[in-house]
Amino acid sequence: MRITSANLDETVKLNRKIENEIQRHIAFMNRHLAKYEIHSPEKQALQILKDHYLIQLPIPDPDWGGAIRELPNGEKVPVINTAQPRLYQYFICWHEIYHLTVDNLPVVSHEISTEFDLTERKADYFASQMLISKDLYPYFYHLKEEKFIHRAAICMDLFKAPYKAILIQLYESAITYQNTTLQEEIKANFDLTFSVTDWIRLFKQLSLDENLVKPSYTVDFGLLKYLAEEKEKERPDDRVYEETGQYILKLEKKFLDVKGKLERGKLS
Repeated sequence: MRITSANLDETVKLNRKIENEIQRHIAFMNRHLAKYEIHSPEKQALQILKDHYLIQLPIPDPDWGGAIRELPNGEKVPVINTAQPRLYQYFICWHEIYHLTVDNLPVVSHEISTEFDLTERKADYFASQMLISKDLYPYFYHLKEEKFIHRAAICMDLFKAPYKAILIQLYESAITYQNTTLQEEIKANFDLTFSVTDWIRLFKQLSLDENLVKPSYTVDFGLLKYLAEEKEKERPDDRVYEETGQYILKLEKKFLDVKGKLERGKLS
């Protein structure tokens, strides 16, 4: 079930039930993050996933954000869909970090549409908390722009978070501050749909970073490719690393072709 204006209140109630658990996990992650000395949440997320052999591939599926996959060598690695706008990529990065850092979780795929599965809701709520600070409400409330969508876009640019993640967090704050006018405004705008082209046009109009609402189309196997190549040199008879290296090369070739077609507009 997708989060819409009709079930927004249900989502907020569920968030409040899991809030203490998520805050404890955030405290754990903050201790873990101390070693990175990286101040931007989106770059922290990418570095954490790169330490877990992150794979970045452009997958032409608008509902597929990322997953944790098992490779031929048994390694479980995060995969991020770089055919999604960067804002969604950052959100999915933190979502997958939740799965990687919580014990005994099943290996699952994640759709950006967000189903009301408790584990997925926890991962999404964790992701939004890692990206969006408590300053969202006063920041949004004091923006001078008249149009709601303009204020939302400015917050997306500031917090590097997707539209609905911003609105859900803002709705929670509006309830806390008993701001019924803002609650109604959020619900009235919650189900709006914008294409990538629409977002780019709006971000340009507002002098925001339009790259945030564009796909990156990155094809990158990072440390995983390096590890497979180095291990194969050290142990050329090791079948596991040989198969892993061949698997990576096959994927890389395939998705470089996909990247080219996406960039040329030959895939939707």
